This record gives sequence, C-alpha cells and structure tokens, in this order.
Amino acid sequence: MDIQVFLQGLNDVFAAGQADRVVDYLHRSLAEAEAEDDRHAVVTILNEMIGYFRNTSRYQDAIRTAERAMMEMRRLGYEHSIPFGTTLLNAATAFRASGDNRKALELYHEAQDIYEAQLLEPDRRLAGLYNNISSLHEAEGNYEKACELLQKALQILSRVEDARIVIATVHTNLALVLFALRRETEAMESLRAALHIFEQEDAGKRRAPHYAAALAGLAGAYYQMEQYAEAVQVYEHALSHLKDCFGENRDFAITCRNCALALDAAGQSEQAEEYRKSADEILVRIGQA
Repeated sequence: MDIQVFLQGLNDVFAAGQADRVVDYLHRSLAEAEAEDDRHAVVTILNEMIGYFRNTSRYQDAIRTAERAMMEMRRLGYEHSIPFGTTLLNAATAFRASGDNRKALELYHEAQDIYEAQLLEPDRRLAGLYNNISSLHEAEGNYEKACELLQKALQILSRVEDARIVIATVHTNLALVLFALRRETEAMESLRAALHIFEQEDAGKRRAPHYAAALAGLAGAYYQMEQYAEAVQVYEHALSHLKDCFGENRDFAITCRNCALALDAAGQSEQAEEYRKSADEILVRIGQA
C-alpha cells in the first residue's frame, strides 16, 4: 500500500469539509492494508484513526484502536523505537480525552523516555510531547508546571523549520494557562500570536482544526473583559470551524455552552437557551451527558 497516497486522500477528504466521510475512508483503507498484509500501513492508519476518534468524542473507539496499534508495533519489534513513542503519545492523548489521566500520564512518560533518549533537538515531536503533558498538569490545576512545559515546547519549535502551525497551537494552549495564572497581558499576546499565524498560514484556505481552539480562547478573553458581543461573535466563528473539522463533538458542545454564557451576559437569554439545548442534545447523543 502506498501510504503517501492514503495520507493525501485523507487530507483531501478533510479539505473538502466532508467530516462524515472520514471514518469510511479510514475503515476502507485499513481493510485494504489488512488484505495486503502491510503491517506498517496498518499501524499508520490506526494512528490516524486514534486521532479522528478522539477528536469526534468516540473515546472508547479511540482507546481500542490505540491498544491495537500498540500491540501491532510490539509484534513488529518496534517497542523501543521512536515510532512506538509516537504511538504511545497518541494512545496517551486518547486516554486523557476519555478522562483516564493516570493511564495517560503513564503512557506519556513511556513516550518521554524514548523521545529524550533518541531524538536530537530541535525536534517537533519532543515539543509535541511537552505540549500534551502540559494539558494533564493544566487539568489538575498545576498551571505553573503546564506553563513551564509549554514554554519548553516553544523554545524547541523556534528552531524547527515549517513549524508555524504547531507554534500557533502551543501559543493557544499557553494563553489558556496564562489566563488561569491571571497573567492576562501575556495571555492576550500569546492568543494574538496564534491567530496571526493561523490567518497568515492558511489565508484563503480551510484553516487548521486548532484555529477553532484559538478562536475559543479569544472569545473567552473577551468574556472575561466583559466585551460580551465580541465574545459571542468569536464563539460563533469557532463553532463554524469546529463543525467543519469534526462535526458536533464534545468540544463543539462545550463551546455552545460557553457561547450561551456570553449571550446571557449580553442580554440575549432566548438565543442562549437555544445554544444550551443544542449542547445538551449533543452530549446525550455522544454519551457524554
């Protein structure tokens, strides 16, 4: 199987805004790789599936796929390789999304041992690992540690070519942590840096999925500054991008709820209730209520 053809086809489906066709494409490609007994292609496709299931809030599917990917790599004898570290990272992120932070941290540390022993800096994969581990510390309220890891990630990425979209993503995450630390001026600087990169890099094209997260962060900043009309406008922009990328997933529902809060504050309670109702219906549908 030509894995580059598979990856280009996956990019084309995403670029066309055909979120409902992605899972069919992944399953068909996996069946093709299985029929050819191309185990390396199977592993690559499984890793892509982990991310897709996670982003569409199909957490149990993501975990089952991650466990299968790790098993496949062990059978291939790659247990201590850099590609195995990447699969560990993907698996850890799936467990984190499902709420199992203990298992996620265990897998992140396994990946960290492999990456720090074998990767030569600067390497975006190590930066990506630090970015992901920071999210666990953020979830546990350890904002200083999360901030430290994100700044380490940015230091690495500043020396990596063609990493601007990744830099924008890390800036978005850093901004949210800085807001939690009440360092609003620095947080706004990080958000503006992220949005500037997204808008420059993807001008005139469908923007990266993380662009929606940056928009949601900006909307939250407007809300904190009591600029409620601006917050609503940016939340709605974020919702449009989220729906295009992954459909109505958990992040979409949470953003609906946040938009409802901004609408309430802006005196638009009727519209706020519509967003809350949509959020509740989505969470019930995906089993996250």
